[in-house]
Amino acid sequence: MTREVLIRADGKVTYISISPGLQKAAALTILAGIVWTTYSSVGMMVNERVIERKNVEVAAARQAYDNLMNGVGSAYDEFARLVGNLQKSQNELLGLADSELGASQDPAQLAEITRRAAAARQSLGEADAAIRAKLAVFEGDLTSIAAQHQKLNETIAVLQDDLRLAGREQSQLHAENAALSAALNDTGEQIASVTTDHERREERVRLLQQAVAALTHDRNALADRRTQLSDEIKKLEQRLVAYQTSQQSVVENLAARTRTNVDEVLKTVAMTGLDVDTLLSRAGENMPGIGGPFVDLRQVSDLNAAESAMLTVASLDDEVDRWDRLQFVLHTLPLAAPLDHFLLSSGFGSRRDPINGRLAVHEGLDFLSELGAPVMATAPGKVVFAGWKGDYGKMVEIDHGLGIHTRYGHLKSITVKVGDEVTYRQQIGALGNTGRSTGPHVHYEVRVDDKAYDPMNFLEAGRYVFKG
Repeated sequence: MTREVLIRADGKVTYISISPGLQKAAALTILAGIVWTTYSSVGMMVNERVIERKNVEVAAARQAYDNLMNGVGSAYDEFARLVGNLQKSQNELLGLADSELGASQDPAQLAEITRRAAAARQSLGEADAAIRAKLAVFEGDLTSIAAQHQKLNETIAVLQDDLRLAGREQSQLHAENAALSAALNDTGEQIASVTTDHERREERVRLLQQAVAALTHDRNALADRRTQLSDEIKKLEQRLVAYQTSQQSVVENLAARTRTNVDEVLKTVAMTGLDVDTLLSRAGENMPGIGGPFVDLRQVSDLNAAESAMLTVASLDDEVDRWDRLQFVLHTLPLAAPLDHFLLSSGFGSRRDPINGRLAVHEGLDFLSELGAPVMATAPGKVVFAGWKGDYGKMVEIDHGLGIHTRYGHLKSITVKVGDEVTYRQQIGALGNTGRSTGPHVHYEVRVDDKAYDPMNFLEAGRYVFKG
């Protein structure tokens, strides 16, 4: 089972968890170290006692050998002394006998000398026998000494073998002790590593505790801030509902007014005789892209205030988009006369030709004024023709967009060129009498998709617009 170690330091309590595997490994390591240390210590003690005992036996053997050699030396000295004494006595007797035999001729004296010589020889014989006996004993002692010496050498050889074996065992024990020391050092390093890891874990725990404390503080601060924001959101929602209600009312009013204005402009455009839907479609192609799925406000139910307001705004956007297109159409339509002061001398449609008197179709209006009066563009656009054009004489044609063109004929002079962008009421030439004309005037046409329309309808629509 996992154990926890409680460590108290600097007023802090730290818990360390030790797994079962780590507990078993530590216990086995410590037990192996204790057993091996005990075994090595006992082995070294036994080995040292054996070596000590062998050393004592070798010393005793050497002492016995020394004693034996001392005894041999003493016996040899004694033997040498006896032999020397014997030889000395023999030499003395021989010398004495010779001197006495030469000095005296008396038979009695010779007999005495002979007796004494015989006694001396007998003494010498006995001495020699004694010496020989001692020599025999000495030889036996020497044989015993040699046997003891051989045995002593054998004992010394055995002891030396035992000493060499004990030395090898001692060296092996030293090597094993060194290995054990290294293992113990490794164990110590592992323990130190475990201690270091524990310190690192303790440091990580401390850092995590700090992080948890900081996160707890931040969480509490966020909770407080969330409560504040919730209160503020509720207040904002209340204000938003009030604002949406007010906005919806304003938007509905604007939408109503916009629809009214749109209806008025639609009436104005309809007065020109043009197809309003075609013009609005073309205007949409020339305006920035907008759109989205159509949702009929009357078909939507179960809406909250915000959604209802958004739909109201969407409806207003549709009306404003339609209004923008109508405004674009209004700015494109030529709703003014090309002269400031004029008289109409001929209208649009069938008439009797002023030159040949035959019935003909007049595709524009003739405006009378003084010669050289400024002729102005009736709407902004781009000059697509400026020059002589058959019966028109000097003519200017302007493209206003949406397929709408205006023509200004019989001019005395032209002040623009092809490609010029002209603005509303910009002078484009002077009134003249060029081409197929009976007098100074401006022939003015409005053409849509190259079909002539009555310019008077455009002038009436312009007066309807400008009266407001």
